[in-house]
Amino acid sequence: MARLTPNPAPERDLVRVRRRTVLAAGLGSAALGLAACAGQAKTPEVEPRKLESRAADDELPAETTPPQIATGPPLITGTFPSAKMRRDTRWAVVRPDGVSGRMPVVVVLHALNTNEKSIFSSKLEIQSVLQRYVDAGNPPFAIAAADAGRNYYHRRADGTDGAAMVLDEFIPMLANNRELNVSTERIGLFGWSMGGYGALRLASLLGAPRVAAVAVSSPALWADPRNFPPRAFDGLADYQANSLFGTQDAFAKIPLMISVGSSDQFFTYTRQWAAGLHPPAAFGTSAGGHTNRYWRSVLPDQVEFLGRNLAS
Repeated sequence: MARLTPNPAPERDLVRVRRRTVLAAGLGSAALGLAACAGQAKTPEVEPRKLESRAADDELPAETTPPQIATGPPLITGTFPSAKMRRDTRWAVVRPDGVSGRMPVVVVLHALNTNEKSIFSSKLEIQSVLQRYVDAGNPPFAIAAADAGRNYYHRRADGTDGAAMVLDEFIPMLANNRELNVSTERIGLFGWSMGGYGALRLASLLGAPRVAAVAVSSPALWADPRNFPPRAFDGLADYQANSLFGTQDAFAKIPLMISVGSSDQFFTYTRQWAAGLHPPAAFGTSAGGHTNRYWRSVLPDQVEFLGRNLAS
């Protein structure tokens, strides 16, 4: 039992993305060809240390102190025993102030070296963005996150599985918790960096209409099976089993918004992956890197996108 402490699938619409250029499906056959070639290449496994030195880097600075929670709607926090993570797992939920009754929920998948509270910290402060969205008269929804550590949201060699934890334990816990009072029949998914990959992977597993919409920032994607870090995949077979390249058809009926900075180390891989989406995602880019500053700048558009599709 959780311990509490105070503290539909519409047609995809290309949304108006402030301060960014919207790139449609015609990102070019060249980009798609690069992705296809990368996925088809027969390559030997490379030693993890060599992989690590050549891979796009999503290793954010470790949070050594608890995140400072910004002002806004209060967090509801708790833990549950997770068989999938082989430990007690912490979670945090925010409901917007001034709203009662049952509401839909967006499940957040966090980045590497962050945790269930990081999206609510003063660095990102998604709850304040949500409150402004609701105060403007838009349909309310809740936001929920669980701590997946460094798992990368798929089954790992040590037996842990962050994706299964979210799908088989966390979401059912949300549905059965009367105090939270959220609906999980149709959910939104959000993630950034490692969690961006995770949100896309979970969406591909759940599909429409269970997933109402997905919004991701700087998803950690590797298109080259010779070039990925061992923290993300345990080897070539693990990469081939869990890479998102080749899964784009799963998003044909799921509204998807992708935001990535033009200087982000995952920009090229993300663009290659997005080129395989039909219909296209709402793909937004502007100056910025793999940083909290960029991710915070795009949160208002992402919250609006998720809220609009959850209410449809």
